[in-house]
Amino acid sequence: MEENQENKNEQIDENVQNETNEQNNENTQNEAGEQNGLEANDKTVILNYSSEELKNETKQTVEQIKETIKSTDLKKDSKVAKGFFSSFFKNPLEEVEKCASDNKSSFLKIAIITLLVWLISLFISEVFSIANRYIFGAYGSFSYFFRNLLPNILDIIKGLVAPIISIAVLSSLIYLFNKKKDKSFLTIASTIVVAHIPVVVANIVNLLTIFGSGISKITSCFSSFCSILYYILLYFAIKHLSGESENKSYFWKFALIIGIFYVAKFIFSYLGIYL
Repeated sequence: MEENQENKNEQIDENVQNETNEQNNENTQNEAGEQNGLEANDKTVILNYSSEELKNETKQTVEQIKETIKSTDLKKDSKVAKGFFSSFFKNPLEEVEKCASDNKSSFLKIAIITLLVWLISLFISEVFSIANRYIFGAYGSFSYFFRNLLPNILDIIKGLVAPIISIAVLSSLIYLFNKKKDKSFLTIASTIVVAHIPVVVANIVNLLTIFGSGISKITSCFSSFCSILYYILLYFAIKHLSGESENKSYFWKFALIIGIFYVAKFIFSYLGIYL
């Protein structure tokens, strides 16, 4: 009888223990579910905040560009531009750093002037290239040119759009990869345009090929040299914009940004737009 009573007591204790364990497991699962729900909500809030922030940043960018264009004074701005470019060619890294640390869009007009010069040089180069191919070439004629007028216009438009898309893609990648959104999109875009100054100079020098195709051997080498200078400036420009102090962590961040940019470059090439 005593043994049976002891067995019954042990069975009751086991049942109580099992019920307690099941209750603890249910509580743990409920807490985990609530925690996952909170994390999911937090992620949703972050995503919504990022999208709203991008919308506001886009609106502010458009408004600032409009205001800058309205307040343009050619005489004053040309003097400021001359002073900037003289300082840039003396110490380009310092000027890139100043542009990256600017929070008042002070370099926006410089960036617009640089971009305009870049686009004008590309336009002249595209027009003379088309003229040499369709008018002054061995099989060229005005009738041949007018038969291909629409494709020629599209080629010019694609050539002019390419630098704008390139700057927009790079600036967007830098803005998205920055943990602290303490740099406006205009500041980032202006800095990227300033870093492109060696490329702009190379495009201006390439116009010398209008006077003779033999000069292309010199201009192509000079363009390669300027592209190296551009990537050096771009490296430091993104570093200042990102606020990175350690070269080890920043190197791979820079490689990732440029890698994604080259993927975009590859995609746009299928549209006939070469960034």
